[in-house]
Parts: sequence; structure tokens; C-alpha cells
Amino acid sequence: MGPTTLLATVGRASPPAVVSISKQNGFNRTVTVTVSGLAEGISSTPASPFTIASDDPQEVTFSIPAGMQPGQSSVQFSATSGSLAKTSSLTLAVTSAPVIRTYQSGAMRFMEADTAAEVARVGLFMTWGGSISEVSLNGVNYVNANDPGREVQAELWDGNKGDISKPGFWGNVQAGDHDFDGSPVLAETMAPDLLYIKTQPLYWIPEYFGGSSGNPVPSDVFIEQWLTPVPGHGRAFKFHYKITHFGTDTHANAGQEYPAVYINRGFDTFTYDGGANPWTYETLSTFTMPDLPMQGPLLSTPERWGAYIDQSGSGITVFSPGAYPWTHGFNAPGDSPNGTNYFTPTTPFTWSPGAVLESNIYVIAGPVADARAIIYELRHQETSPSPFTAIGIVELPQPGETLRGTQATVGGWAFGSSPIKEVTIYVDGILIGKSQYGTNRPDIPAAYPGESNPNVGFGSLLDTTKFANGAHSLVVQAIDANGNLTIFPTITFNIDN
Repeated sequence: MGPTTLLATVGRASPPAVVSISKQNGFNRTVTVTVSGLAEGISSTPASPFTIASDDPQEVTFSIPAGMQPGQSSVQFSATSGSLAKTSSLTLAVTSAPVIRTYQSGAMRFMEADTAAEVARVGLFMTWGGSISEVSLNGVNYVNANDPGREVQAELWDGNKGDISKPGFWGNVQAGDHDFDGSPVLAETMAPDLLYIKTQPLYWIPEYFGGSSGNPVPSDVFIEQWLTPVPGHGRAFKFHYKITHFGTDTHANAGQEYPAVYINRGFDTFTYDGGANPWTYETLSTFTMPDLPMQGPLLSTPERWGAYIDQSGSGITVFSPGAYPWTHGFNAPGDSPNGTNYFTPTTPFTWSPGAVLESNIYVIAGPVADARAIIYELRHQETSPSPFTAIGIVELPQPGETLRGTQATVGGWAFGSSPIKEVTIYVDGILIGKSQYGTNRPDIPAAYPGESNPNVGFGSLLDTTKFANGAHSLVVQAIDANGNLTIFPTITFNIDN
């Protein structure tokens, strides 16, 4: 069972502990679990005793009465089935409720959670688009804010214009551009438990759009960001984002840095749940990201969170509900502020005309073990469908390939955060084929091991004789069951009959 220590707040229910039974030697009976050692007034849900089946984990929460004094108690779990008996325990640590306040200091806007034992704080830098330049616990800031490309923030990209070395590169960053010009904050609201900002991020390279240093170019996107505390958890903060593409053009599907997470050196160990049994407090995985110019591999993160921690196990944890279950990152060697650590979850999106990306991201300061328990609670509150678009690839034709004849093959594969509903294929804007969900390709591995398999292959035959010889564009669109529209990067190919 887990965790070994569970933090709870006076007047609220605790995050869940998880009790599970591992089958050994063919055991498959139900087990009766009795909970003891609770301080007076604390109750468990489900009430003790309760029964669980083998391989069927049971979450257990504890209700802490109002007015109870903070303190710790050892809670015992006794499991019996016939003559078999096992015991385990955890420490239930009850803390006082945090006092939340917001305030400003120069260009910074702060939200602070203060308990009798500690102070957690988030700071937004208004000169740089309200990006998150501070997440701290007791004065130790984890966020690297060396330049506008760092911080914890949204960074948005286009799959058709992703080469930073070429004019037309479309990339915009919440904080500002590579010339250190800051994105303007268009509106802000400060309330006792709310910080709201609206910014229009700048194109990262203004020179591609007629700008220059000191002459930044606003992009065709608005970013709105609501910062609120997570009730009962002084170290946890919720960011609700609404990102609106108000342009009439299309920016093809690409992995967005949503968020990009840049962390100070000293918090160098990337930590995550990488096992086969998520949401059971299985042993955490750790990974040391490679130094630039190397990029880290896609790490399996089925609980949709990652953390950078120090040798004591403390640092910053970011939970991205709805993200795909993979995360990657890197390290930049050297001491902070030049050196930094980085990670981002897998969050693809297509910026079609009027597209809106809206979801929550949670940032938690302090020990990763405590942050993980909070995430186990938060996941039950995140019931909205994933807003992220499908991932896929056009396998035929390859860019620059020459096609001829009446039966040229066009095809590839796609999978989404929900099953693919329909795939449409266009050449020069003309519909040439459509694939309904159900044309599943068995050679594509499951997107979510242990969950649903929403993979789908798509394909069509192209009569090239209906088109002139020369260069042509192929565009594939996919819609998943949540209604998310993916427009894959354009493939340019040739016809020569």
C-alpha cells in the first residue's frame, strides 16, 4: 500500500491512500481490511472494515474534523482472508489550513499560501506576459527565469513552419521573443484567491515578420491564464489556460510546450511514475536527462506528471491532465541561471482558424512524494475530455516522392486521446478519400497500454491522371471522438505521368 506518509488538512478529506492485494501462489479470494490507530474524530472512507478483491486496488481517504489540532498518527491496516493475515501502516500528518493571499511587488504578481510551518508562493512576471517565473517553498525558487524562453509557460508551434532557421517559422512564446522583448499583458485581475492575466504572445523571431530588437511582432494568439489555489493544499496551485487562435490561417499539428518547464540547476533528477500499474503508488522511476544538444527519450508517464527534485526528494512537480502518457526533456550544463533543467509533456495541437485550447495544469512545490498524493486526489476532479489532438504520420507518399498512374497509394496511421472517428485526405484541397473508424491496423502498437486502443490506419487510392504533372500538396485531417480536429503537416509530392 502507499504512500508511507499522507498529508491532510484540518477540516477536509485527505488525498487517497491505496490498498492493494498482490496475488501469490494462486491466491484469488477477497480480503477484509481493518483500519486502526486513527485519532479521535477522524474517519475513513470506506468505513472500516471493508473488503477488496485481489488485483483490485482500493482508495482510502480520511476525513479530518474542523478544529482538530495538527499532529501525526500512525494508521494501521490489517488484511485477513481465512488464516492468512498481513499488516501495513502509514503516517497521517494533519496540518493547519493554508491562508491564501495575493499581492504585487513591482512587475511581479504573487499568490502565497501560508501555514504555521511553511510558505509556498507562485510569482507571475508581468513584463514577460505573466509567465510563471517563481514557484517557491520557504524562499527556495525552483523556476529558471533566465530569459523569455524559459520560465513555466505556454510555447506554441506550427508543424508546417517548424524550422527555426527559415523565414516563416511560426513559434510564439508567452513570455516574449528571442530579443528579450516581453509579451504585453492586455488585462489583469487580482482577487484574494485569484490572479488572472490575458496576454498576446510575441513571435519568437520577429525578424521573420518585419520586426527587430525593440520592434516586436505580436502573434495571432491570445493566452488567458487563471491562477487559483488548490483547496486544502498549500503547496499546490491550479492554472486554467484558455488559448485562442484568432487568425484565419492554419498552423498544422505539432507538439506544443504546454507547459514548458524550466527548473534551476540543483534540482537535477527527473522523477515520474513509469511503471505498469499507475495510480497504485508503485515505486517511482528516476532519469537523468542528457545535456544539450542531446534530447531525452520519450519517457512513459502514465500518471501524466513529472518532477525535478534534489537529493532530498524535494522540488517542483507539474501535473498535466489529458496529456499523452509521455514526457521528454534535457539539461543545459552549467550553474543557474545559464544552466537549466527542462521537461514538457506530450500535448499536440492544431491551430486551425478559431481553435481554442483550454485545460488545467497543476504546479506543486516541495517533496515529490507529497505532490504525488495530491495528484491522486486531483485526477478525480479532472473529468473533461482531453483537448489534445491526434498523433500520426503520412507514410505514403514521402515528401518529394513522385507518383504516377491511376492507383497510387496514399496512407498512414493516426491515434488520438480518444478513438479516431474519421480521417479525410485532400490533394490540392480536393477530397480524394475518407476513412471511417474501424479500419484498424494491427501493426500499430496500442497508444495506452492497458487502456483502450484508439489506433486507426487510413488509406486511399489516388488517380494521378486527374492532376497535372508537377508539385502537389497532400493534407490529412483526423477527427477523434471528442471532436478534436487534427490537420497534419502538409506533404509536398510530385506527379509525373
